[in-house]
Amino acid sequence: MKTVRKGVVLRREDLHVFEVDPSMMTRVPQDVTDREQALIVRNRWEYLDWMHRHFAHKTIVLSEVSDAPSHGIGQVSH
Repeated sequence: MKTVRKGVVLRREDLHVFEVDPSMMTRVPQDVTDREQALIVRNRWEYLDWMHRHFAHKTIVLSEVSDAPSHGIGQVSH
């Protein structure tokens, strides 16, 4: 886990998963395995792809408007 800024960590660099720093969640601990994290991220991408297919006139891919690298999964351009 890598600290990005105060209160934010990068848990899975390969999946570009940012989350609240777990040290800030001491009242209600949330232990998530890597497998569960990957499943959550994959399902989010599937949901976004579905929304884009059904409601968006056009999907703008980050690399089309910025020099920032794109994120593999979820890159759908209609």
